[in-house]
Amino acid sequence: FPSHDTGENISVDSNYTAAQLVQNVLVNSGCIQVSNVSVSGGNFGSSETSYGYFNANGSILPFTDGVLLTTGKLTSAVGPNSNFSDDGSGLGWNGDTDLNTALGLSNSYNATVLEFDFVPNTSQISFDYIFASEQYLSNPGSNQCNFTDGFAFMLREASSSSYQNLAVIPGANTPVKVNTVRGTGTICPPANEAYFDAFNTGNYPTTFDGQTKTLTAQANVTPGTFYQIKLVIA
Repeated sequence: FPSHDTGENISVDSNYTAAQLVQNVLVNSGCIQVSNVSVSGGNFGSSETSYGYFNANGSILPFTDGVLLTTGKLTSAVGPNSNFSDDGSGLGWNGDTDLNTALGLSNSYNATVLEFDFVPNTSQISFDYIFASEQYLSNPGSNQCNFTDGFAFMLREASSSSYQNLAVIPGANTPVKVNTVRGTGTICPPANEAYFDAFNTGNYPTTFDGQTKTLTAQANVTPGTFYQIKLVIA
């Protein structure tokens, strides 16, 4: 099965505020006016975070830089992919009910959440993203094929009580997860393989065992209307 090999690793920075992550990195555009930014996650008993800024640092990662949300320590996302990265599930670090609803789950934990309000000046918004996971195992057991990290890119009008998940398979309503976007070459069945990038070798620039290709979360919006966005991984 395909793999990537590179000598450069990403770099990360946890010193960005939530507002800086959204306004200066994620949005960085006059097309929407942002307010009420918040971020939460990580329960490490230290100053370490599970979110922050990343830079490709000359690596083969398709983004020059961006916002990184993880279910572990931000620093643990830095490559190479030479070991199984697990910062612990017994941290008293809860999941997210909106994510559970979006993905049809009930048992998420270790949720990292980035939220903000915005008013668009345009009729469409779009954000590029990659979903990466340590659960893209190159040699899994059959009992591991349905385990998955969960990610959702959720949008709603401020007057609505329910979100629309924009992190879906293009042309479908299927949420992007490990078991809905996966390549061939393991005991686990492939799924929507056109959107899977690769299982990774030890020299990949992040620590994750695999990732999707670049995907786009997009939606039609009404200019001048108040919206809320919630990005969550767990």
